[in-house]
Amino acid sequence: MMQAKLWAWGLRNLPGLALVGVLAGLVWFVGDAFNDRTRLRGELAATQADLATAQASLQQAAETARIHRAHLDRAADEARQWSALSNELQNMEGRDAPLSPLLAATAGRLFSTSQ
Repeated sequence: MMQAKLWAWGLRNLPGLALVGVLAGLVWFVGDAFNDRTRLRGELAATQADLATAQASLQQAAETARIHRAHLDRAADEARQWSALSNELQNMEGRDAPLSPLLAATAGRLFSTSQ
């Protein structure tokens, strides 16, 4: 008997119970969406901070690479200059030009007095 009364009450109030269930589901859905939005905002802020850090590191690496390239360019220029100087000295070998009369006289005076 108690069970029959409970069924009768449930059937009479079925539209109201369905409305309460729908409203509870809607409140749960909105609350969950709000929690997701809050969590996603926190993740966005953390990701933006990570992005700023990565961009700063990238700029620092680019500056370091630019300085390194400039150093390598200077070293290559210096090596080319030394190579040109070495080639010039090797090509000059055996091509002793006679001294001008003034230099020959000066060298003669210097070397004759030192001996």
